[in-house]
Amino acid sequence: MSVQSLRLKAPAYHRQRLLLFFLEFAGKSLGKIELQKLILLYTREMQLGHYAFVPFRYGCYSFVCADDLDLLEKQGWVTSDGNRLSLKASLAGEKWAVASAERKAVRSWLKRNPKRGDALIAETYRRYPYYAIFSKTKEHILTPSEMKAVERSLDSVDNKNEIVVFTIGYEGILLEEYLNKLIRNRVVVLCDVRRNPVSRKFGFSGRMLSQVLPKIGIKYVHFPELGIESEKRQNLNSREAYNDLFYEYRQDLPRRTETLALLKQQIDVEKRVALTCFEKDSHLCHRHCITDLLKSEFGYRIEHL
Repeated sequence: MSVQSLRLKAPAYHRQRLLLFFLEFAGKSLGKIELQKLILLYTREMQLGHYAFVPFRYGCYSFVCADDLDLLEKQGWVTSDGNRLSLKASLAGEKWAVASAERKAVRSWLKRNPKRGDALIAETYRRYPYYAIFSKTKEHILTPSEMKAVERSLDSVDNKNEIVVFTIGYEGILLEEYLNKLIRNRVVVLCDVRRNPVSRKFGFSGRMLSQVLPKIGIKYVHFPELGIESEKRQNLNSREAYNDLFYEYRQDLPRRTETLALLKQQIDVEKRVALTCFEKDSHLCHRHCITDLLKSEFGYRIEHL
């Protein structure tokens, strides 16, 4: 192993080493868009769960993959020139303590899948048309029949004028899985009902959501007044403790008239709105108290995603 690679911090995750394999065997360099497409095709074909993807401006996109590449560049494994990435030449051939079988599998797969540029993008769209729904380039590289497949890839909504209030928690899922739930349910506005929209989990801070969501046509609104103070959420180690917390919250919630009026306005105007917080189970989260009030007071249809 080279002296330089010994100085580098080893990639922490298996998926990050996979990215290095692709850069090693795909040629001198790869475009960032090309690499995302290749990783989607490879992981789907090999049934690997390293990354999840979301439809984005140039087709399938993994925020986790992009973050991994940024980290690998900062650590010195990868160099970038505009939108193109390459493995540092002095590191080519290093095995990075990963079984050679996988390196061989990546090299063999790339030989069987030589398409790059628009041909690669078109191939990805044909095989996974859902990821092309927000693409800025699909009209230029797909045939009319292929465009129809893209249009059919997202289920239609029976009654677009019906008001539906969804709730969604991000516990246990990746950012891309979370976003796909919003997209597939045609959510127009995401209302963050956390008191403090911070998260140690990648992608779920209010700052990140406010940047990402508008790029997929979803508005982000924060309602901190509907959150519960962090000190009241301590020692929630039993169902009884949750029940006591939610009982107190239900008593106080109707008094938050100004904020509830603003929330109702969002719902009435936008029609398909989601309330979000952390917990996967809505009944272990205060968001179900909000939707119970909305249903009883205004008759809104509620769906917990």
